Amino acid sequence: MNGRTSLYNLGTPDVYIQRDFFSDAMKTMSCMRLRAVVVFVMSSFLFLPCSAVAGGSSTGELLTHDASGFVHDFGEVFSSPARFDGGDWLVVGAVAGTVAATALWADAPMREYALNHRSGFSDGIVSVGDYYGKLSTGYYLGTALYLAGIVSEDGWVRYTGRAVLEAHTFSLLITGLLKAVAGRSRPYLFEGNSRFNWFETQNQKWSLPSGHATAAFAISSALSKRIDSPWASVGLYALSGITVLDRIYDDKHWLSDTILGAAIGTAVGLAVGEMINEEEQEEKKGGLECLNERPVELMRFSLRF
Repeated sequence: MNGRTSLYNLGTPDVYIQRDFFSDAMKTMSCMRLRAVVVFVMSSFLFLPCSAVAGGSSTGELLTHDASGFVHDFGEVFSSPARFDGGDWLVVGAVAGTVAATALWADAPMREYALNHRSGFSDGIVSVGDYYGKLSTGYYLGTALYLAGIVSEDGWVRYTGRAVLEAHTFSLLITGLLKAVAGRSRPYLFEGNSRFNWFETQNQKWSLPSGHATAAFAISSALSKRIDSPWASVGLYALSGITVLDRIYDDKHWLSDTILGAAIGTAVGLAVGEMINEEEQEEKKGGLECLNERPVELMRFSLRF
């Protein structure tokens, strides 16, 4: 027995496992897991480029420029479907097909397997994924990096913080809208994986897509694009994978929910990372004045993943 949760449902309304809840112990474990996530993510920055954009602009100018860039990138992300080509729509179709096939043939078996293979060790592992995919994690990490970049006058760190904040925000806006529209019932409600209530406001009926998976893959994809190291990418996406396992293990999502969430997070994270990289290169060439005069075409992108 362990204290991950007070009640676990093993597949039918009549079968439960009661677990002891050691609050003090769990608080200590929660802090340790949170530290583990922070240490891992920050250690990824050992692979960051040694060069940084030189300072020279005032804090006010940087804040104004980044606020403008945030709005610009928001428009680019949410208008991008209008610029999709055949290849882009093919990818969208492939993701939709994968989600549908998973819902038909893999959701139920995966849920049953996860519920029947719980253990104290597994509880500890997947908890790391839970923290990584929380709404607050992306904002804490992105804000910390952004402020660190401002204070240290390190352009690379500042841009990386902004990339995390943008990817996290934009991807969750998409996922939040889809959740409310679809209104898919969560697994623990025992209404099956084909129950869509449409235009729901209750969290228990916001299963599709997974917000945790979206956030985790958005953060990992943006950081992967910025750090540009295979080793860092492997570690970051491994964390995102643990987040997916956590959502199924906790009976909060179907596998198909997490696949769609991961696709959204990855697409937005990579697109934002690419835009930020291009913007940083423009700043290196001509400073903020040059950036303010750049044509929109320089920032166009295609959501490929």
